[in-house]
Amino acid sequence: MKSSWLACGFVFPLGLLLATSVAAAESEPRTIPEAAQLLPPTVVAYAQIPDLSATATELLDHPLRQRVEALPAYGALRESEGFGKLSDAVAAFEASLGMPWRDALSGLTSGGIHFALDRSTEGVALLIRADNSATLERFRGFVLGLAQMTTGRIGPLEQGQYRGITAQAINANLKMAQLDDWLLVTNKSELGKRILDQYLDGGDDNLASSPKFRQACASIADVSAWGWVDVQAFRDAGIAPRLYEGKTDNPLAEVLAGGILSELQHTPFAVATINVDQDGVAVNATSPHRRQWQTGREYFFGTQSDVAPPLLHPPDRLFAASLHRDLSQMWLRSGDLMTEKANEGLAKADTQLTTFFSGRDFGEDILGSLRPDIQLVVTVQDFQHRQPQPAIKLPAFALKFQMKDPERTRPEFRRVFQSFIGFLNVVGAMDGQPQFDLGSVQLDSATLITATYVPQVGQEESTEAPINFNFSPTLGFAGPTLVLSSTTELAHRLVQTVEPPAPVAVESDANTAAILNGETLKRVLEQNRAQLVAQNMLEKGHAPAQAEAEIGTLLDLVSLLRDARVSLIVDDDQLRLSAAVRVDSESQE
Repeated sequence: MKSSWLACGFVFPLGLLLATSVAAAESEPRTIPEAAQLLPPTVVAYAQIPDLSATATELLDHPLRQRVEALPAYGALRESEGFGKLSDAVAAFEASLGMPWRDALSGLTSGGIHFALDRSTEGVALLIRADNSATLERFRGFVLGLAQMTTGRIGPLEQGQYRGITAQAINANLKMAQLDDWLLVTNKSELGKRILDQYLDGGDDNLASSPKFRQACASIADVSAWGWVDVQAFRDAGIAPRLYEGKTDNPLAEVLAGGILSELQHTPFAVATINVDQDGVAVNATSPHRRQWQTGREYFFGTQSDVAPPLLHPPDRLFAASLHRDLSQMWLRSGDLMTEKANEGLAKADTQLTTFFSGRDFGEDILGSLRPDIQLVVTVQDFQHRQPQPAIKLPAFALKFQMKDPERTRPEFRRVFQSFIGFLNVVGAMDGQPQFDLGSVQLDSATLITATYVPQVGQEESTEAPINFNFSPTLGFAGPTLVLSSTTELAHRLVQTVEPPAPVAVESDANTAAILNGETLKRVLEQNRAQLVAQNMLEKGHAPAQAEAEIGTLLDLVSLLRDARVSLIVDDDQLRLSAAVRVDSESQE
């Protein structure tokens, strides 16, 4: 049983919990879909596209379409052989249905498209409901004709009868049957028979009667698509057991997703929704949650009032993230949270870090001196007035923390930072790397401990300097604030500025939040255009013009992105993981 749906057992729960909607407008909850009344109660995953035609229209008539069609790459695509084959297929579809494909799509899917994964038969079913049986019959003929062409068989395809209903074999694995205005496609005959029995006989022994499924449906509003998975059934069946062990392989995975793995150990089900509109695509994954399930990972969730700090947004921001995580507790409890292999690595790191911090315990004394508020920001650097300039230009990045007892911990962090820079100088000298020059800057209310690379003689004005010259590591202090930055400029901004509310709204009650800015991403790529073209030529063997065209297409595609956002919100009843990709449909010409 495990072998044939192991992949589904892994993908469905993880996908639903790691998928993504910044909230849609409130509307009445969706009723139980009629397809659920045809499906057996052993279904463990279900997905529905309520109105495929409307979603397709939203995409095809999107204002962004004009910008996409204006791209040189789109013109090349239209001239390609694949595009020609697609056009031929659309023409054949329209001829078979006797109407334009948009009208055909609307009629064929008026009752929605439904997918189901069944536990007992290990089968998958697809149910499509049309507005009338005649349209569906023409579509069924088109599918059968297409099956004959792809298999190279002449004459009727293999078929069978069950209770007066004919099922045709599309290929060696799939069978298809029409039930009035319903079309059924499945890979397991036994699952097909159960659906047919339910269609002919009715009864209450079906998916629609499942309490977990009904509870999930009650939370679904008008969306482009949605799905439900019985997480408990996957756990009980032993499918993808590592997913439910609640342990991670490395500290970064634990910090980012440890709480979600804890949720998978307990939650009965999860629901995901997808919304498509003119702003972009938004996905929302939710699951029931209880505070007692947090046991062992309180460092991740905190208390009900604990939320992530505001996102940083200095000028030229490329990316920002904020988290509420008690890193000290995570480090001290790592034996229970991470795998044996990960803990072996942590034990070695703990010994080395304790030595580096003069015998002070890294988890308890060092991480324990910081509050559970973590802010990360990445910004594009301005190299216009900087000498020397690195050939490869990287963004600047910084972490911002709040110290519990700044008077006691500030000297310790300063000493360790200076010792670390000295260590890098020793190691770098052996490898022929540039050396750091240590310094300090006293501002009105802040102090910066800086380290700046010293260029070699004669290279002071180079525009092809090594990648090292992207960095000027800096440790900044301002009251309880501690900033560890890759550049002095960014540290200076973060210790001196009091930031107004973020211009891009992210849920203020989020446990985790992040934003990526599309316009700034394009600027970073533009700074390195020559390097990207050279790399393209080296890796793919392209001529300069061809490589330039490919990189130009990449930049054109990036320019379509306005921003991408992710957030995780936790309360006493629900965990919600949300993400959205917003597009920029206005021409920048």
